Amino acid sequence: MANLSATPSPVVPSHFNASSSLFPTATAFPSPAASSPSLATAPLNAYSVVNICICAPMLLLQLLTLPIFLIFPNYRRNVCFRILFTNGVTDCLQLAPLLIFAVLNLITDQIPIWFQMFGSSIVLNAWNLLVMQHFLLAINRLIVILRARYLGSKFIPDEDTEAMCFNIAHVFCWTVYFVIVGLHQTNLMGGLFHSGTSQFVFDIAKPWTQTMREVFKYLTIAMPIICLVIYMVIIAFAKLSRAGTRRGDDFTKAKTTAPLLNDYEQRLLIQAIILYVVMALLIIAWNSFESCPNDICIGKILGLIPISLSRSNHTFFIEGLWMVYCGLSPILFLTMNKEFRNRFLKLYGFKRAIVFPSTGHTNISKSNESNDTKADNK
Repeated sequence: MANLSATPSPVVPSHFNASSSLFPTATAFPSPAASSPSLATAPLNAYSVVNICICAPMLLLQLLTLPIFLIFPNYRRNVCFRILFTNGVTDCLQLAPLLIFAVLNLITDQIPIWFQMFGSSIVLNAWNLLVMQHFLLAINRLIVILRARYLGSKFIPDEDTEAMCFNIAHVFCWTVYFVIVGLHQTNLMGGLFHSGTSQFVFDIAKPWTQTMREVFKYLTIAMPIICLVIYMVIIAFAKLSRAGTRRGDDFTKAKTTAPLLNDYEQRLLIQAIILYVVMALLIIAWNSFESCPNDICIGKILGLIPISLSRSNHTFFIEGLWMVYCGLSPILFLTMNKEFRNRFLKLYGFKRAIVFPSTGHTNISKSNESNDTKADNK
């Protein structure tokens, strides 16, 4: 078996090496029984069981909500919803292989190597793709509020130009993803599936694996930091707008008689910020651990606060939260977006009578083309 550095798929710090990583080598991986005494008598692999219990409902929820983005024109034409749709697809690319391999892991210990390489390439690189997509989402939210704040400015792209730029960005991100997935099928870089902890792991014996992990490590740290700055700017603009509205001078009233974002856009912004915050916390959590001597994973949160977990609890904690995160987006849509929830319920026959009023739609939709809620009433 090749020398591996085992990492939960979501956030894989590439500074770990074969001697000091959380999971040093393939042969050094603990079995579930060795990792935790409570698992010693378990008839099934507890890690696989947990993966199935979390991945199955999260994947089902994603698959049920994704068609809504395609059915309704105002969602298809909206830049923000396009990004959130691709987020959902990327989440599925992580949940589906984890679920499939968890089931296979309970059935057999002879999963073909080529299938392990293919599955690991899909999952291990999907997290990097997701981080890039959230970067695009933050930029989109910034453009929306800048367009509202500086209406008519020649420095703010019009909606058609914005849509074209984001389409190009999507193509670039997915091209990078598929190129890396393709390289994982060669002798240059790759990954495998470790049955003991039901995880996909990087094969650091291949020459390019560690280099690419280093590149994406810094990208997946830098992009969330930039996103943080963007969301701080957005919140600052929103605060300034409210403060201006409360002031009594006529000039300010003329400039800011309405909030920068309507209620619908505000909910989308809140959803984007929630997804970003949870993603950032996952990145911090994984990168806080440095090594696992004597089956105790130790490290420092943000390099300051000491932390330790047993190896088994570390696996359950990090990977469990990550899988839940992959199902968070549809949960937010169904709880925070009345129009989306109503369409979801109607699509699957749970609700037929109540139709919520039009939302006013978002930055790329044309009101005379995409008032689908009114059409739903007919």
